[in-house]
Amino acid sequence: MPRTKPKTLPSLAARLKKAGIRHFDELIHEQSEEWLIKNFPVHKDEYPVNVTRLMRNLLWQMKERIASNEKPPFKELLRTYWYMYVKPTLARAGALAEETDQYKQLSEHLAGLVRIYQVMKYKDIGFRDENEANRKVGLFANVIVFAEKVGHFAYLSELFEQYHVSVIALGGQPSVLNIEYFVDAIKAAKINLRRSFYLFGIVDFDPSGWIIRDAFVNNLRHYGIKNVQTFELVHPDMLKTPEEVIAARYPVKAGKEMEEKNRRWYEEVTKRHYAFMKYLVEESAGKRKLYGLESEAVSTERINLELERIMKPVIGGNEEKLKVYEMNNLDIANQELILFKATHPEIP
Repeated sequence: MPRTKPKTLPSLAARLKKAGIRHFDELIHEQSEEWLIKNFPVHKDEYPVNVTRLMRNLLWQMKERIASNEKPPFKELLRTYWYMYVKPTLARAGALAEETDQYKQLSEHLAGLVRIYQVMKYKDIGFRDENEANRKVGLFANVIVFAEKVGHFAYLSELFEQYHVSVIALGGQPSVLNIEYFVDAIKAAKINLRRSFYLFGIVDFDPSGWIIRDAFVNNLRHYGIKNVQTFELVHPDMLKTPEEVIAARYPVKAGKEMEEKNRRWYEEVTKRHYAFMKYLVEESAGKRKLYGLESEAVSTERINLELERIMKPVIGGNEEKLKVYEMNNLDIANQELILFKATHPEIP
């Protein structure tokens, strides 16, 4: 199958223009209300200035000043930057909101400049990673055990010591900053990002948990880790009996805003052919009710046994051993699929 050529990015000037960013000789954060209103005009009446463009230009100007050695790297948290530069500027412009979380907007605009417009990186400014303590890069850096919740980090640290693999606790929706610095640490360990990476996930078995998992994988891909294979450590078959599954399950959040997310998740997990998935689905009057499992529903003892089975063969990158392992896995998967179809004729 022919390889598709990577998309060529538009020029930096084109990307900056699309983001509404331009160079200013004046220091934006020191300017008067009149200057800010003149240079960041709005098309609506919600604020006196275009808040999105103002935030993006403040960030870009800081990046420019650091790149030209006019200013040293910031070496502070993004929240510190918000209080020092952004909040006072918004207040002076009469654009400080009472109900909207504008710090969150700043974080999202910065992530957009990094991920979507690709005009800068977090390290260009030098922001500190507030989640730095919850990640470690091991000797086998391309083998990564990750968890949705910071509470799992003590357990991840045990795995780091035992297996010398990389570990990271995301603390919910993964921060692009956190993943940028995590990948930088992997590169510093002299790991070729083009090699195979094996991800073992401890996330809630529900749509939100899998969205977090997918965001983590997509962030890794953005930073050059493209060849990724994922393994789930929390799913219904990690519990041993139907009674355990039913006792541990909880209703997945429903409602109109969740319909599409729930549908996509159900389609995705159905492909795994988990034998106990049927205990997380109830059909009534033509409607489907879904249940999920917290990541804590599976004990670390059971996770240890699963890691012993599926992670040990990939540690060290022994390609011959890995090929044998993957062929055996494929054979087992085919047998399980045949058995599943034989015992579940109602499922296409």
